[in-house]
Amino acid sequence: MYVKINRNVCDHQLPICERCLGKFLKNPLGYERQCFEEVREDGSDLLTIDLHTGKDDIRLELTEEQRQLIGGEGWSEFVEIAIPMYRVTTEDPV
Repeated sequence: MYVKINRNVCDHQLPICERCLGKFLKNPLGYERQCFEEVREDGSDLLTIDLHTGKDDIRLELTEEQRQLIGGEGWSEFVEIAIPMYRVTTEDPV
């Protein structure tokens, strides 16, 4: 399965985002959210996620075991960039 996610369209804090994506990772056929731009079956045993967050793009290719692990632990622990806990939008004072 292939999923394209754009975190920039949702203003939830990181813990909520991680719970939301965690629910999807544990049950991908029964869960879809506003930040999902594309969901399609691609015939692969892996779940491929293209995740856009801030200015960064991340690709995750997950086995069933990895999906379950990340679904429980939170995806931000498994990527190579720092994900801020809170969002700063262009309208927020810096």
